[in-house]
Amino acid sequence: MKYHQREKRIKMKIVIFANTSWYIFNFRKNLILTLLKADHQIFIIAPPDDYVNNIVQLGVKYYPLTLIQRGKNPFREIVSCVKLFRILKTIQPDVALTFTVKCNLYTGLCCRLLKFKQIANISGLGELFEKKGFLNYVICRLYKFALKKAKLVFFQNNEDMQTILQQGLLAEGICKRIPGSGVDLKTFRPASSYIVNKPLRFFMFGRLVPKKGYDLFLQAAENIALKQKHDAEFWIMGIVDKSREESKRLLERILALHKKGIIKYLPPSDDVTKVLQQIDVVVLPSKYNEGVPRTLLEAMACEKPIITTDWKGCRNTVDHSHNGYLINVDDYDSLEGYIVKLINTPSQKLREMGKAGRQKAEAEFDENMVLDAYLEEIYKSALLVETS
Repeated sequence: MKYHQREKRIKMKIVIFANTSWYIFNFRKNLILTLLKADHQIFIIAPPDDYVNNIVQLGVKYYPLTLIQRGKNPFREIVSCVKLFRILKTIQPDVALTFTVKCNLYTGLCCRLLKFKQIANISGLGELFEKKGFLNYVICRLYKFALKKAKLVFFQNNEDMQTILQQGLLAEGICKRIPGSGVDLKTFRPASSYIVNKPLRFFMFGRLVPKKGYDLFLQAAENIALKQKHDAEFWIMGIVDKSREESKRLLERILALHKKGIIKYLPPSDDVTKVLQQIDVVVLPSKYNEGVPRTLLEAMACEKPIITTDWKGCRNTVDHSHNGYLINVDDYDSLEGYIVKLINTPSQKLREMGKAGRQKAEAEFDENMVLDAYLEEIYKSALLVETS
């Protein structure tokens, strides 16, 4: 990590703001530890949940802020923005690192009134960018206004960055692509004594959002079970998104299939590595508007072949036929076809595909690349503080 070695020991106040404490602890813990090691003061802003104590134990100061992820009530959103402004005014940070849509935008608004540098991370433009109409117009104008003063905006895939640039919402000079969130290659690693399972185990995990392709996965499980020609198991580890009714209904369907023995449902766990080391193939037939899915990066790091969609972010993780297969969006026939193909693939070939995925993760998605990108920008900010 080159910038950690050269960074001057200027003690900076750095805010990290995301829409859940769970997200910060599970996805940004190594960033926090890296910044603490560089002698910075770290302040976390996030809605309270079961992970607050885990965050505080890292050695940071925590500020709770109620934020309704999919809320559209203007009054509540203004109240949240005002509370955020007061917290930031109290902290008086040098730099704010922001993640997820509302956190990026609301911090950007505050940045126009308070003197700090913002580094925003756009892991996906959000569902409103997929829709045309008044809300899409408002969101686009908000992006343009709120992030105009940002020091830098990281994008996790090229398609999202090009969308923003083509619509003239941000200046090209403040936009930069990074390799998703990266993956911790030390934590996510292959099992030392893995043997390809018979029956072959196909695995989906993450938030239970229908657009991530769970319906296709469940359909494949049901159809293959009915045919009784192929030896396969279908596992799901899903986290319910409480802000979505369709997520709750999806869990009900999964549990019903679990009772029938068609699906094996696993409760959410903070240690998904152990499960990844037990399965054979990770599936994500997604059309969800996100950056680069972490589930796929973690699968690659654990040497698992992948079936996913030829869709922004997802396609970045697969070299077709080398470490997995790409299917078109909503293409059920191709999904089932590649599942069957992998069932009939020799074990040695499956292991070779998994190793190719690990090599790709090491070359393109090492979390240290992402940490270096942040450290570089914070280092530049430190120089500005020193000379101001």
